[in-house]
Amino acid sequence: MLHSPVSRREALKATAVLGATSLLSIDDTLAAVSAPAAGKTPALSAADIAAIDAAMGKKGAYNEAQATHLIALPRNDLKVKIKGEPVPISFGFGGWVAIKHTLDGKSAMLMSDTVLLQEEVNPLMSAALANGLEIGAVHNHFFYEEPRIFYMHVSGMGTPAELARKFAATLKDSKLLPANQPRPPRPLRPRATTPPRLPARPRAKSCSTWPRSTPW
Repeated sequence: MLHSPVSRREALKATAVLGATSLLSIDDTLAAVSAPAAGKTPALSAADIAAIDAAMGKKGAYNEAQATHLIALPRNDLKVKIKGEPVPISFGFGGWVAIKHTLDGKSAMLMSDTVLLQEEVNPLMSAALANGLEIGAVHNHFFYEEPRIFYMHVSGMGTPAELARKFAATLKDSKLLPANQPRPPRPLRPRATTPPRLPARPRAKSCSTWPRSTPW
């Protein structure tokens, strides 16, 4: 049996299209069969990115290759321990929110992973639903952590600016909103030091102060 270079997916697609040749010309049929795969996600505009940053009150990072704008949401207000040992927030206790266009560019999608104390889960879930967003999952990442930490996925569809406003409104009363996070400590500036003053050197006596010699 000969192996055809055409995949099963391509064969099924061609069969479906060729079954409608009574409605299409030969040129139209061939164009439909050889149609290229979906292209790249359209880029966010500078205005989109500015609107997202303004709504969130924090400047994010735009990934051109993925056409995605991401804002980090670390929980710097938390002091987390695992089995009694302190753990840096960067070791898994930082959330994020990302926004990008759909493939057709007619809409955008928001996805996020939020880091929450167990008593913060229900209030944030209610706020997200009230603002027209959706909840994808609530789960944990760690064992033996103190305090207990949960992760909630919030998502939605709309325009980039609209999604950012809805998400910011959802976080308004939580520690997740960048404006509600503690300010990072200012770096300590080295204090100016005055060099130690050396003791004054004794001044040499002038000739006028020397005792006069005895006359001969």
